[in-house]
Amino acid sequence: MVCLLSCDDCVSCLLSGDDGVPSLWAKLASLFGLDQEGNQGNESFQYTAPKQPKKSFTSAAATQKASLPPGALAVLFATAVQAFRYINGQYVKQGKLGAAVLGNHSTKEYKLLLYLSQQKQVAAAKIHLGFVFTVQPNNYCTFYDEQRQNWSLMFESDKASSDFCKEVSDTGADLGPHL
Repeated sequence: MVCLLSCDDCVSCLLSGDDGVPSLWAKLASLFGLDQEGNQGNESFQYTAPKQPKKSFTSAAATQKASLPPGALAVLFATAVQAFRYINGQYVKQGKLGAAVLGNHSTKEYKLLLYLSQQKQVAAAKIHLGFVFTVQPNNYCTFYDEQRQNWSLMFESDKASSDFCKEVSDTGADLGPHL
């Protein structure tokens, strides 16, 4: 190959080795023990594209439920709320918490849970036929936990409020008719 620029030390000419002089590549290859013909570089530096994960046709909820031991409660619905606890005649802000409805349809066991983190439970209430869950205007609801503490929850949106309240209602309906 002849350099179109008619130069003696063009990088293209040095790398190609077509000017009769051992190419820069050949010199580098000999330093690393690579033969120029058979190997185009060090395999440890070659890019290998990651394999695409196989598509799964099961939902995350189904996978979670399938991996739970018998009798364990699964997360049926969870959302963020501003929580207020009734103390000495007034609601005191407890801050932003997670609110979740947990349940097991086969054992018909359900629970409302307030939590700060996965390991830090703040309040819990078993959902049973006598459980009182009051839906209020402006995305609020109230309930009593297992320690007889009154809680008021403020949801971030109408949708979060209605979805959460619907899930609590559905779990109560699953328990059977009131006597």
